[in-house]
Amino acid sequence: MPAGRRRDEYAAWLEDRTLPAFSGRILSYDLAATTEYARLRAAARAAGLAVATADGMIAATAAAAGFTVATRDTSPFEAAGVPTIDPWQSEQR
Repeated sequence: MPAGRRRDEYAAWLEDRTLPAFSGRILSYDLAATTEYARLRAAARAAGLAVATADGMIAATAAAAGFTVATRDTSPFEAAGVPTIDPWQSEQR
């Protein structure tokens, strides 16, 4: 987005409203997640399953934190061996 008033308004909105709303609820892709990513990619590959990079990074971040991934597309996360819940089905897997 080009510099200007609109970009400044969006930046202020992000910093003043969005970031505080998620304070303490944003997980970092850290060393633990990186280690988990390597483990789950190797396990998926050994099982003949494919996990896309972005899905693998999300799965690894959740796994490192001991969390469940909430998503409608559960298959890549199941392939990664991460617990999932489909909010549209309300059934934990």
